[in-house]
Amino acid sequence: MTTTLHENKALKRILTALICAVIAAAVLFAAAVTNPSYAAKPKLSKKTITLKVKKTATIKVKNAKKKVKWSTTNKKIATIKKTKGKYRQTATIKAGKKKGTCYIKAKIGKKTLKCKVKVKKTKTGTSTGSDEREIVIRPLSSSSVDLSGKYKYEPAAAATSQGFINAAADFSIDLLKRTQASDLAKGKKGNLLISPDSVMTALAMMENGAVGNTLTEMEQTMGGSLTALQFNNYLSGLNSRLSGSKDVIYSIANSIWARKGVMTVKDGFLKTNKNLHNAEFYEAPFNNTTVADMNNWVFNNTRNMIDKVIDRLESDVCLVVMNAIAFEGKWAAPFNGTFKADFTDANGAVKQVDMMGETENMNYIELAGGLGFVKYYKGGKTAFVGILPPAGKTSDEFITMLSGEAFINAWNAKKTGLVSIRLPKFSYDYETSMASVLYEMGMQTAFTDSADFSGLTDMDAGSPAIKIDDVIHKTHIELDENGTKAAAVTAVVAKASAAYPPEDPIRIHLTRPFVYAIVDVDTGLPLFIGDTESIK
Repeated sequence: MTTTLHENKALKRILTALICAVIAAAVLFAAAVTNPSYAAKPKLSKKTITLKVKKTATIKVKNAKKKVKWSTTNKKIATIKKTKGKYRQTATIKAGKKKGTCYIKAKIGKKTLKCKVKVKKTKTGTSTGSDEREIVIRPLSSSSVDLSGKYKYEPAAAATSQGFINAAADFSIDLLKRTQASDLAKGKKGNLLISPDSVMTALAMMENGAVGNTLTEMEQTMGGSLTALQFNNYLSGLNSRLSGSKDVIYSIANSIWARKGVMTVKDGFLKTNKNLHNAEFYEAPFNNTTVADMNNWVFNNTRNMIDKVIDRLESDVCLVVMNAIAFEGKWAAPFNGTFKADFTDANGAVKQVDMMGETENMNYIELAGGLGFVKYYKGGKTAFVGILPPAGKTSDEFITMLSGEAFINAWNAKKTGLVSIRLPKFSYDYETSMASVLYEMGMQTAFTDSADFSGLTDMDAGSPAIKIDDVIHKTHIELDENGTKAAAVTAVVAKASAAYPPEDPIRIHLTRPFVYAIVDVDTGLPLFIGDTESIK
């Protein structure tokens, strides 16, 4: 078979076109390899990100061949937490506390890529909180009406006085001693932990509605020679300073709950407690739903460490005042792990526990014949004091030897030396009623029919005269090689008036029952204080 001249020319044209195409492709490939402008263009792995407050997400610039410069259009909404990669092409984006929309920009040479970031508030019933752990927020029912917005919070200046420090220390140690004695009288033995700060704050709010002899006794029991206004102002300033820390969490929340249709609370009482203690105010029916709401409020405001404090509300309960405190602090210098060691409990039983230890130059105190080491939390404004009672003394016996003055004096006279310490990991919960204890401390009229809280209850509007029925206190602590978490709740339950009787290293090895405290470094006041008699 033969081809014509015309066919030969057509075939040559086709072959020539194919050869040109192959050559062009080769040139383009070579250019892409040697010249970035011909390579795949850089682009973001995500064009839109939706985050909840304080949450993080990762975004990447694909095909990056130059260093990426990251930026945000609004630091309050989202920031660049960190970057990684040869060209910093991968970035971790962190949402701020504020909801809204901003753009994260990635600049490569002259080109800028943008990712839209939407930040939403965490919904109730879901998780929120710090990077350290997730915090669940439980919703309150619509039957508990929050009227807090009527009043403005004007926190007191973080001032203090030696008179306040002495009075608060005396109250704290006396409360510890009497609570321990009350437990022993009831046959209740074991670990003890109270938060004097929580108890004082809850009672100080009630004090703002007390009148006459009721007020006088409350003033003398808590503040000594200080007036209620002076004591409240100093306490408010202390709590304001503690809660403002950037290095540890010291969360303080207060609330006042009134039975709707029965209890009309005076405006002045609510305004004072809002100004001084940022107290929330709820009107509620005081039924089972209200019990759940109160306990959810406790759960939320102790960072999920205490689940509930109120079991039921009797028909004559018309007011509940609550304080909640949550403390979370990392050691300034964490322990280097744990090891197994013996701990002898209050009954003489020996058990192997997880122990932490170190030998360092550190502060230590001498108190009532016992020795205590001072280990600071991050920031140096709060500290753990672990005190070993003198030989032959139990922790119960040692507590009876303490006084507020001695505790503050020991703190102010702390020394520095080479100290070998041993501290077991431990965690536990504690709960008690403080009604009888406070009655014995001198706050008596408040628990009787003679109680006068006319500065609180508006009897002209039909509210009943009230008295304190109970002061429920509950605490929780977890301590390990990284730091400490502690929480406290105090609920003051008020009823309509009815009768109620209410060089070589100094060795401080906590290998037997010991006393401990979480202390405010500036004042030496124990914010939490207790003893550990056994380790689970």
